[in-house]
Parts: sequence; C-alpha cells; structure tokens
Amino acid sequence: MKFTAAIVVLTAATVQACPGSPAWMHAKCEMEASFTDSCETVQTEMIARANGENSWSDPHNGGTYTFTSTTSTDIAGQRVTGDAKYTDKFDFHFEADGTGCKVSACSESQVNSLLDYSTNYCNLHSLYCSSDDGCPTAGTDLTYKESFNSCKQHDDVCVASSTSSVVETVEKALRGTGDCKPVQTQDGFDLNSYIEGRWYIQEQAVTSYLPAEQNFCVYAEYSLLKKSFWGWDVQVHNYAQEQDGTKHDSGDTICAHKADDNDAAKLEVAPCFLPTFAAGPYWVLEYDEATGSALVSGGQPTIDTGNGCKNGDGVNGSGLWIFTRQQKRDEDVVGAMRAKAEAQGFDLSVLNLVDQSNCE
Repeated sequence: MKFTAAIVVLTAATVQACPGSPAWMHAKCEMEASFTDSCETVQTEMIARANGENSWSDPHNGGTYTFTSTTSTDIAGQRVTGDAKYTDKFDFHFEADGTGCKVSACSESQVNSLLDYSTNYCNLHSLYCSSDDGCPTAGTDLTYKESFNSCKQHDDVCVASSTSSVVETVEKALRGTGDCKPVQTQDGFDLNSYIEGRWYIQEQAVTSYLPAEQNFCVYAEYSLLKKSFWGWDVQVHNYAQEQDGTKHDSGDTICAHKADDNDAAKLEVAPCFLPTFAAGPYWVLEYDEATGSALVSGGQPTIDTGNGCKNGDGVNGSGLWIFTRQQKRDEDVVGAMRAKAEAQGFDLSVLNLVDQSNCE
C-alpha cells in the first residue's frame, strides 16, 4: 500500500498509546522521541520510508512496513519481520512542541515472547533514525533525542553492517545461522540413558548465568518429571562454585522439555515457573556413553568470529559445554570432544577450563 507525502486520513479513530496484543506475555517497546523538526516533516519522512521511496529499505533485517491508519496526530501500522514469520504492531502519536515535535511511540509483539533482541525498538527507530546513526533515509535527516519508558532492549543493533547489504542481512536472518554451518545433533539420542548419571563440566563458554568466576566444581544432574504444570519433562540441577568456595546451586528451579518431536537431542531449558515457550535451546550435539562424554550447545551458533562460530553470552541461545561422567579430567576424552566441536564449526577459544579439583 502506497501513501502520499501528505497525511491521508484513513480513519477518524485516535491511536492509543500502545496497539495491544493478543499474546498474554509478550515483548514491547514504549518510548518517546523529541525532534527539532516539525511533526509534518517527521511524518512525511516516515511515510516515505514505509513507501520505499528513493530505494529505502528497512536496515533491521529487511522488514516490511505498512500503515493501517494515519491522521495529523497519529500513525498506526505493522511491520513483518524479514523472514516473514512475525508481525509486530506499532503506534506513533505526534504533538507539536514549539517548532519541533514530541512523539510517543509503542511497538508490541503479537505472539508470546519475553525477549525480542531489540526488534520492537528497531520497528520504531528505523522509521526516523538519521544518517549520523548509520541509517538510510528516504530524503530527510531528522534530529532527535530518545527516552524510554518500557523498553528494556534497545541496543544499537538496528542497522546492518556497512559492509553487508540489506539482502545479505535478510538471507542470514532466513537461514538463522549467519555464515555458520548448521550443527548436527546426536543421531539416535537416548534421553533416558543421558540423564542416568551426573555430568561434570570440564570446559564451558562464559554466559550471563555462568560467569568465568564460577568455573569451579561445575556439574549438572537431570531426572524425569512425573508431572509439570507448564509442560516440562526434565528436572535440571546445576551446581557451580567460585574459587573461594562460594556455592551456586540451582536446586529445583530449572526445568527442560523436549522441544522437537523429530529430534530427541533438542531440548529447551528455563526456570520451572515459566512456560516452555520462554525456554532457550539445549542441544546435545555429541554423546558417547562408552567414553562418558558429551558436547552440548545452546542451539545453533550464529556468530562468525573468523576462527569458527559461537553462540551469544546472554540467557537464551548461549553456551557451549564439554561434559564427562568422571570428575577427574581425562585429556584424551576431552580432546576428542574438542575435536568434534571444532569439526562442527565452533570457535574453541570460547571454551574455558573448569577446575574440578578440591571439590566436595
């Protein structure tokens, strides 16, 4: 749908502060932006971008914008993500502020979600950001300052690298792996066998929930749950220490569930009080009970370091671990699993040694 530069009134209804969502738990971004430009100038540039004028393309993974209503004070619309899987809705409200313009804006996911990796922020930001921020424009560079109300994720990730085209960015988003080859999970994985005994972590990547200072006496235990309200299948027990002996014990707060009916090695993990859709990937890539070893990844790695690929270091989609049944490190067993990780395309430099000595 095309729009003229003038503000076309499609509906007389006033746009509310946020568009709303049918999802009972979802990500959103509610914010304000103050412009030195007039409201008419801001609206005209936003409409031009949505129309793709002057070859404008969404810099945040090639999304597609449409407006469902425009008035002199409000714009409502939606953005479909570059992979065409998700639709987010947004509202903008404009008020003259002297010769400038004050804009309140909100974008909300329309499906159940907790984290959006700044997508809702970028849904709004991309329609007005300036070339000083590395953004493409449709003709006018706008000057503004942003402030955030309810918008926890608003990192500066809305613009693709200057060395990558938008098309390339979209292709990477569709593959979901960037320049990283798809990893393979353990064929014929037997969950019951896997969870029979304790696993000692010999090497692991740093994550937000497993910082480097907790690389002492780390182990994991699993057991099947008889019943779980949220649909969890497995009770997870994680334990770690700091060098001074400070303990970090998850108790019975973490759960896992079988995420893929066609691949038993693909599990997902989260706090037990959350529903399963909030869980992050836990993929068993290699498992050999004969040698008592396993390689576990927080899903498909997407970050190409130049020396292989790695996962992120946040909550979901993070982590890489080498497990052994024996607490004492066996260099041959660990070395064999490191070789398998390298063959899967991982950058092994992310793996830090876990000290399993002097443990209780």
